Amino acid sequence: MSSESTFQIPSGYERAIRFGAKWTMVLSPYMILYFILIILLEGGDSSGDLTAELSFAGNSPIAYKALAILDGLFHALFFVTTVTLFAILRSAYPVQASLILVCGAWQMLIGFTKGLFSSFTFSQLGSAYLTADSTGRATLISIAAAMGGLHSALQWMDSYGSMFVWILVSLLPSSSGLPRSVRWLGWIMTLGILTPGPGFLLVVLLSPFWLFMLGRWMMRVAGN
Repeated sequence: MSSESTFQIPSGYERAIRFGAKWTMVLSPYMILYFILIILLEGGDSSGDLTAELSFAGNSPIAYKALAILDGLFHALFFVTTVTLFAILRSAYPVQASLILVCGAWQMLIGFTKGLFSSFTFSQLGSAYLTADSTGRATLISIAAAMGGLHSALQWMDSYGSMFVWILVSLLPSSSGLPRSVRWLGWIMTLGILTPGPGFLLVVLLSPFWLFMLGRWMMRVAGN
């Protein structure tokens, strides 16, 4: 159970906050749908296998580019949620609101940069890989490994931006009326990010519930 919200949102922001709340609830299934799309398009190929990834990017460049862009697009769409949170919290909790906005902008810029980088780089490397001889393929795999390292660095950077948003939301005072379930899910997803290996699956599985319940709280705040 959460206490009723005792703070007030800035006057005149109700309609914008309702839009952001609905946006957040509609966005909630994005990660699971994206994960299913990866399974369907890649056919179970491991993203950690550079040979399989280059083959997929070379044989299906449109599908590969679509997956890369959709990965970055989530961060751009999630930025609307962080802007809505800023609008809700900026009067009552200006420090938290500002930090949420900064982290939201950070994860959007890095996440979409990562998507564009992957869509262009690996699709071109994949096309070259399919037509290269054995020596050329070995060289391209080495290049892809280096590009994969840069991609991983960008992925960690955008993940940390999202993670800090979850933490800042979970640390909101009880007077905000934020449900405990949203707080706990934020902490669990943070552990999922920090846990190596399959821990990221927690983010995929729990983010829909976190976003939907956060959107409902936003709607309730706008109504109050």
